Amino acid sequence: MSIDISIISGFLGAGKTTFLKKIIPGMEGKTALIENEFGDIGIDGDLISDNLPIREIYAGCICCSLVQDFKKSIEELVMQYRPDRILIEPSGVGNLSDVVRACKKISENPQLDIRINQLITIVDASAFEDYLEIFGEFYLDQIQNAHIIFLSHLDKTEDKEIEKVISKIRLNNEKAFILKENWYSYNGEQIIEILNTIKSCETNLEGKALSVPANKIFGTLSLASPKVFSEEELDNMLVSLRDKEYGFVLRAKGILELNTRRFVYFDFNPHHYHWEYTEECKETKVAIIGSNLEKEKILKCFS
Repeated sequence: MSIDISIISGFLGAGKTTFLKKIIPGMEGKTALIENEFGDIGIDGDLISDNLPIREIYAGCICCSLVQDFKKSIEELVMQYRPDRILIEPSGVGNLSDVVRACKKISENPQLDIRINQLITIVDASAFEDYLEIFGEFYLDQIQNAHIIFLSHLDKTEDKEIEKVISKIRLNNEKAFILKENWYSYNGEQIIEILNTIKSCETNLEGKALSVPANKIFGTLSLASPKVFSEEELDNMLVSLRDKEYGFVLRAKGILELNTRRFVYFDFNPHHYHWEYTEECKETKVAIIGSNLEKEKILKCFS
C-alpha cells in the first residue's frame, strides 16, 4: 500500500504549525513529519509531539537548494519507519509547485512507493492583500497549486474583506476546496473529518519552476540562547519589530525564557503577533525572516 504524502504550505506566519498541532494527535496509523526551516535553526519541530519521527531541514528551501536533503529524509523515513503517511511542512517562502515537482521526482523510485495525496495551503486572510501586492506571483504559487485551502486569522478580518479574498483566490484557483469557517475553533478530529471527505488531488502544476531562489529575495537571522525577558519587555520588543529601522521583518518566532523562569513561544508577523507559555523547552532560540534586515539592530533586541 502506498505511503501518502500531504504537503501543508502557507506563507510566513499563516498558521501551518498550528494546523499540524491540531491534526497530528488524531491521525490513525503511523505518521512521520518533515519540517523545512528557511533559517539556520529549527523551532517548529520543538512545538510538535516527540512521539512521531521528525526530520528537520534547515537553511534553505527543500524545493531548490536542499532538494537532496529532502530526498534523503523521505528515504530514511520510508525505510526506517514505513509510515502510513508523511506530512511535509515546507518553508513559508518555498514555492509549492517546486516542492511538488521534487516529490514527484522522488516518487519515481519504485522502492519508496509514495504518492502525493493532498496539497493544503493555509492563507492568512488578514495579510492576503498586502502580500499579494508585494510578492505577486511568488506569493500566488502556493494558492494556485493547492488542492485544499484553509483561511486563517478570520477574527482579524471583516466579512466583506474575507469575501474579497475568496473571490481573488477563486480567480487563481477554480478547483480547490476552500474552508470559509474559522478552523482555529475546531478540534483535530473535526479537521481530519473535513480532509477525509475530499478526494486525493491530481497534481496538474500551475506556474513555472522557481526561477529566483528565495534566498535572493529574503534574508534570515538566527540566534541561540537569547537574553531573558520580562513580559513587558517581550511585548515591547514584538511591537518594535514593526519599525522600519529593523528592515522589513516578515516573520520572527522563537522560544524565550522569562525572568519568572518560565518559557514562552512567540510568533510575529507585520499583521499580528502573540506569545504563549510552553511547558517543555529544549533550548531558547530565535529565527527571523525578512528583507533588507538590519541584523545588528535586531540582534541588540535579543542579546
